[in-house]
Amino acid sequence: MTQMPGPATEIPEKGIRLRPMTAAEFEAWRARLIPSYTVAHQRTGGWNAEQAKTLAERKTDQLLPAGPETPGMLLLSAESRDGALLGMVWIALDHPSAGFAWIYEIEILQEHRGQGHGRALLQAAEQESARHGITEIGLNVFGPNVVARSLYDSSGYEVTATQMRKRLAADGTAD
Repeated sequence: MTQMPGPATEIPEKGIRLRPMTAAEFEAWRARLIPSYTVAHQRTGGWNAEQAKTLAERKTDQLLPAGPETPGMLLLSAESRDGALLGMVWIALDHPSAGFAWIYEIEILQEHRGQGHGRALLQAAEQESARHGITEIGLNVFGPNVVARSLYDSSGYEVTATQMRKRLAADGTAD
């Protein structure tokens, strides 16, 4: 499934519209994504400080070699009725399982958070995915992101795996 987005997806009652991300929006978003992804992986213990930024850049560039024009990926901007940029969503349509998509990133810009736009953007992303023949959608959420976890739980997403860890002191005792 490497279809490009068609007409914009709208959730009129929520005042949100999805449209293809522009090249300029992609550059601004990537500039926010890399530091955010770096910190999230460091916080959860996945990557150490020396390697985190390089790994975040490498992973992003591998998945999006053509930026917003990468086949099989939807990079969509969300805007309000008056055209104000609210956030974005990155959806992979080409998944090994037929009919399955993956949300790599969903973001509401800081100044628009806490107004229900995240829920509306998630709903619009699901509708856009369904328009492309998707019947299931998945995502990953880092454990410390309580706000996002609550949104996904209340939107009907089910936990499919859980990773846990415990920090130990050098002498083997728990911190």
